[in-house]
Amino acid sequence: MVFIKSSFWRSLALGLVLTASMARQGQASHILSGYLGVVQTSNDSVRLQMSLYLDTMGLISPQLTVERWDLVGGNGQLNGSVDLIQQSVTTFQGVRIVAYLSPSMYLASGQYRFVYKHCCRNPLVMNMPTLAPAFPFVIGTDYNKVPFMPPTTPSNTPLFTSPVPFNLLEDTVQLLSFGSYLTEPDGDSLVVEVDSILIDHGTSGFVAASMATALSAWGPYLVGPSTLIVLWRPDSSGLYAAGWRIKEFRNGQVIGIQRVQHHFRVVKSFATSLIDLGRDEISTWDPESQGDYYNLNGQLIFSGVWGKDRRYDGVLLIRQGSRFWKKAWLP
Repeated sequence: MVFIKSSFWRSLALGLVLTASMARQGQASHILSGYLGVVQTSNDSVRLQMSLYLDTMGLISPQLTVERWDLVGGNGQLNGSVDLIQQSVTTFQGVRIVAYLSPSMYLASGQYRFVYKHCCRNPLVMNMPTLAPAFPFVIGTDYNKVPFMPPTTPSNTPLFTSPVPFNLLEDTVQLLSFGSYLTEPDGDSLVVEVDSILIDHGTSGFVAASMATALSAWGPYLVGPSTLIVLWRPDSSGLYAAGWRIKEFRNGQVIGIQRVQHHFRVVKSFATSLIDLGRDEISTWDPESQGDYYNLNGQLIFSGVWGKDRRYDGVLLIRQGSRFWKKAWLP
């Protein structure tokens, strides 16, 4: 047995262990994006639901655990955890979206925080420092549970009923209208704000990655809070991390805040001319999403469905009737 007496060598050994640990975590990280929501199922019961975006190499966990915090006077106290079970897996823009749901559980009226943590981020993110793989992936929801009996309105957080786009085009203004993806079942008002890349959570709140480069460094990045619109023109291809706060208001008071983490894969644009196709070829169309496309001056040039055509393997297309516009090669 060898004893390390020097504090220098002890520190070096500890550093090597931490470095190896972070490398292993980084290689194992395949979570790209995610959000966490709450659905009130009865007067005293709720269910948690969560969606995670995973790359094609990530292993899908059949069950995940979310922390439950009780909030009193702005301070949080950890009060157990909630298990979520995998419900479905769908593919969207080359990533897999895994939906998780908890059993219905009793919850008294009050303020709560639910937090999901993962060891580390995808190591390919460009707007993170060198040790990005060691930074945890964190999402959470501050939730205000109210009694649910007429005429009281139930307390549900905003829900994503459509996936947020993952692939964007370089040097093309991208309009992300959250109103197209979010549903607010209670009729409450929503505000979307730009948020930090989160790396931790404590009793006082969420912790941002202070070393991370802002997304706006790679092209104009604007958020319209009241319009629920994010406008970004990425000027470099690659993988980028971003965050949003979705605030929910009722009677002028904030009753909930969701902390969403998301990645964008920006691909180079190889736009070509419009191609006329016959009606008999429409059957090969594989639609994926509704989208708006803008030129560099912000002028709307197309609004409609986009997707992939099996005859153009790896090519992003948009369609209007029988007309197609080839937009970009997908990785």
